[in-house]
Amino acid sequence: MKAQNTTNIGIGAEIGLPSGNFVNLSGIGLGASIKADFPIASDFAISLNGGFMNFFGKRNQFLKVQDLTYIPAKAGLKYQMGESFYAEGQLGAALPLNNGQKTLFVWSPGIGNLFKLSGENKLDLGIRYEAWTGKNEFSDLNKINTKGFVGIRFAYMFGL
Repeated sequence: MKAQNTTNIGIGAEIGLPSGNFVNLSGIGLGASIKADFPIASDFAISLNGGFMNFFGKRNQFLKVQDLTYIPAKAGLKYQMGESFYAEGQLGAALPLNNGQKTLFVWSPGIGNLFKLSGENKLDLGIRYEAWTGKNEFSDLNKINTKGFVGIRFAYMFGL
């Protein structure tokens, strides 16, 4: 039996838990996304993902960090490891919505599980590490930095 043989479109909620130095800027991020999976073989699909993500700025000893608001756009490859479990890698860009922020390169490996509902519909629960890499917007130096976070996605997938 093929693990994935239909196109799926999912709409979901996203939670971002900052890691590393990113915790100095934000404690949590919330967002939403739409994702489509297009099968190319019995166990492989091309995935396209777009959404909205807002990391709430922190107040530290020296300043109040503004919210970091982006539209991430990613594409990748999804490998179905059985009926429900999958691994996925995506690359793309995070497009800024705030003044002074810069477009960032995005890379994201992750895993997830699809829980069957009625017909071709599924509940998608995924966890990933996501990194947004680019020039530091808080400095005129050409220093590269990475905003890394653990992303959790809860989505309703429609089978087409």
